[in-house]
Amino acid sequence: MEASADNGKILPEQHLEEQTLQSEDEDTESPATISTLNILNAVFFVLNIIVTYGIGVSGWLGPGTSNEDLSLKYQTIVTPKGTAFSIWGIIFISQGIFTVAQLLPQYRAHPMVVHGVRYWYILACLAQMGWTPVFAWEIVPASLVCMVLIWAALLRLLFSQYDTPSDHTLAEFWLLRFPFAIHAGWITAATAVNTNVVVVWAGAAAASQLAVGIVSLAVLHAVSVWVLFVVRKPNYTIAAVLAWANFWIRGELRSPKKLIADTFTEDIVNAVAYASLTVSIIILLQIVIRFSVQAYKKWKISNAQVLQ
Repeated sequence: MEASADNGKILPEQHLEEQTLQSEDEDTESPATISTLNILNAVFFVLNIIVTYGIGVSGWLGPGTSNEDLSLKYQTIVTPKGTAFSIWGIIFISQGIFTVAQLLPQYRAHPMVVHGVRYWYILACLAQMGWTPVFAWEIVPASLVCMVLIWAALLRLLFSQYDTPSDHTLAEFWLLRFPFAIHAGWITAATAVNTNVVVVWAGAAAASQLAVGIVSLAVLHAVSVWVLFVVRKPNYTIAAVLAWANFWIRGELRSPKKLIADTFTEDIVNAVAYASLTVSIIILLQIVIRFSVQAYKKWKISNAQVLQ
């Protein structure tokens, strides 16, 4: 009789278990709420746009303080042609798309945002917002410090995403990963240029400027080798951006500015131009080789699975 009485009732333990399962189902089905991280990503993206274009492009701090003006004033042997800087349009557009995407329900709590981007993008924006006025005020050594901080924040972001499980979709790559890879690639090249700007600002001799310039090209190539062949998952975006930067260094040296023509002989300018073009071509060949090897390994694995 007691057993049949129990069968006719829902025990407290059963009721509690059903409530828990129902609550878990509701949590799974309900979209994630917008987090503080989502809001801060959007806020700092907007602030970075305002500071970068207001001070760096429009020259809010006065005549001769824009990035273009100061780039001419501190022209280096490895400064790319102005065309190269159009990449900022792609960087900001892609990060704008990311900013909107990470506010949408399907991406608010995406692992690549929460565990990958984390707060590193905000730190990169802060460092870039610091670099812009510092460079405009011609505190050049401090601008290099800010540039390195931007680079470090973006590199840490990429490492976080590298360690975060990926769903390997095109949407994840283009919306949540590409904006930071292209930014990191360009900041890598910009850090090399900023280092050379410090040398020019310090009034170093032509031989010293040339030495730092050559080392910079070597470092950029070394970075391309690292991101393509050393890390387990190659970063083609960074390598492609470094090829882009080197190509436009050669583009600038085909018709050098007066400061460069007065500082270096024509033979030296041509030699560096050929060297930068060579580095660009080598990086592109490395991309083709690494992609081919990776594609072959995937084909081999899939073929072995079919045979099994």
